[in-house]
Amino acid sequence: MDYTVFETPIGFLKAVQEDGYITQVSYRGKKADKVPAGTDILKELCRQFDRYFDGSLKEFSLPIKITGTPFRKRVLEELLKTGYGQTTTYKNLARAVGNPNAYRAVGSAMRTNPLVIIVPCHRVLPSGGKLGNYSAGGPANKEWLLAFERQNSDPAGILGLLSALK
Repeated sequence: MDYTVFETPIGFLKAVQEDGYITQVSYRGKKADKVPAGTDILKELCRQFDRYFDGSLKEFSLPIKITGTPFRKRVLEELLKTGYGQTTTYKNLARAVGNPNAYRAVGSAMRTNPLVIIVPCHRVLPSGGKLGNYSAGGPANKEWLLAFERQNSDPAGILGLLSALK
């Protein structure tokens, strides 16, 4: 097992590599000791996160290994289909994995997501449109990530301009 700890605009993240796969990306808080990436995969992960946070990377291409129960794996794999700058709901994810009443179990899968940002649990909202919580630093980080992705999905600000004209 190798790991790195690196700084991002939302705080420090820790990434773990095992057997050639990224198995964990977790939030460490606003203060942490940096640990340099020592393997090629971890160096590539850091490069991709730098590109994600400068707005030039919209989809990660890393060897990841999603762990958990079969249901949680299905939910997290389905979540990977939610594109950059888009959102979905717990209820929609439950439907997509064939269990429309399991939206609370979907929420549990989000809380235990071992690969934050790569598997974009920040893009999942409650059906009522509220923000909801976020295991990687709370709602403020979730709100920041969603706003950041929206801004970079519409770099010319056309959507904001159109809504201002209404």
